[in-house]
Amino acid sequence: MSKIVTRAEVKEVLIKWQQGDIDAKYVNDWAGNLYPSTEVDYDDWEPDDSNSITNEVLAALDMLDMNLLTVEDIPAYVEFLNTPQGDFNKANAKLQRYLRSIDISERKKKLAQIKIYAPFCD
Repeated sequence: MSKIVTRAEVKEVLIKWQQGDIDAKYVNDWAGNLYPSTEVDYDDWEPDDSNSITNEVLAALDMLDMNLLTVEDIPAYVEFLNTPQGDFNKANAKLQRYLRSIDISERKKKLAQIKIYAPFCD
């Protein structure tokens, strides 16, 4: 039987990270244990079964170190998780615009001394 991961569960982890109760390594490890896995499914597949916001956010959290995702990005991901069913494409486009707006060079400078991000800041 598959474990069902919900948007609420992912949002709870993001909020704990935002509040400082857990750190980026914990979030990265947590997501890595769930994504990708044949033992995990999501309760929010779009009607055509091609997209799941929960799946997309878990994928991002699984790669948060190499993508330099930080606490600053949590509001954008929470907004994405709050998207009504059926609005995946519109919400994903908005998230992608946000992600493209990040100054990666500047972020690399800020994160270069943080162990989890350091290998990706060269």
